[in-house]
Amino acid sequence: MRFAFRAAFDVADYAAISSCHPPPNRAARDARLGSGYDSRLILRKSGQRALPWIGLALLLAGCKPLEQPAVISIVGAVVIDGTGGPPISDSVLTIENGRIRAVGTRASLPVPPEAEKIDGAGKFVTPSPVNVLPSGSATPAYTVVRPGDPDSLLDPARQDRTPLFAAVSSLTDARTMVDRGVTGFLHMIRDTDSIDPAFIARLRDLRIVFIPLLAEERNPALMAVAKRNTRRLAEGGVAMAAGSRGDLYGEIDLLAEAGLSPAEVLVAATRNGAAALHQLDQRGTLEPGKRADLLVLSANPDEDIRNLQKVDRVMLAGQWVTPPAHR
Repeated sequence: MRFAFRAAFDVADYAAISSCHPPPNRAARDARLGSGYDSRLILRKSGQRALPWIGLALLLAGCKPLEQPAVISIVGAVVIDGTGGPPISDSVLTIENGRIRAVGTRASLPVPPEAEKIDGAGKFVTPSPVNVLPSGSATPAYTVVRPGDPDSLLDPARQDRTPLFAAVSSLTDARTMVDRGVTGFLHMIRDTDSIDPAFIARLRDLRIVFIPLLAEERNPALMAVAKRNTRRLAEGGVAMAAGSRGDLYGEIDLLAEAGLSPAEVLVAATRNGAAALHQLDQRGTLEPGKRADLLVLSANPDEDIRNLQKVDRVMLAGQWVTPPAHR
């Protein structure tokens, strides 16, 4: 049986789920942390949340963490590591204690003798998608502001060097918020097609990330402008990331419709999402030392990004959280 997903997932609640600790009462938690946006569009909480099906799978297993080997090697798959580099064919990807220990070709990288070997022949391994803006988030991760908000609302994020996103729609607002020190933008510039190359270069050099949120645009004319600008900024080297308060894979499909190649969309949905959240040192790519959050796919997402939904197995923090696809 193949799993096809239309929603994102992550590992923020995995430890609590796998140890059978129930989530805190949502009303009590929201009273402590605040919830969603206030009238000034300050994001009080964010982060990532595991899908209900993950918790259900563990509950059906007796609400006990599955005993899994400390070292696992996936052998023979094509690894698409999320960095934008070439795929690694006939690979060995070794995970130890929840993190990636090594990745390379089978010809150059031996399989550790103590590892449980997983046959990856005919499969494709990618990082798990990173949803920059999920619904039902649990822990503070970033601040979102509007143009016109006072500096007092931006200062904490600027001082702490945590992600600071501005919700914008116009080129003027984007210019203003770059000057005010934001690290990323929600939505896409959609009041003009005329974005000068110097500003695009500045966005690229400052490593500012755009989360276009194309799925939230309901006006067809503005959607067309947003798609054109998404492609133009991406071609200019500005990082795009995937975010959705609903269907992340719908947003991923729209990035492809905007003209990004499947490989570019995969980087947007993995590496760039982690970079936007200032978490690239921990996740977003399949590199040694990073958390082992990955998908094993039955089809190549570099050929068609919709293949990212053809999931055979899921690993979060080094733990398989779905059964093998074929039994």
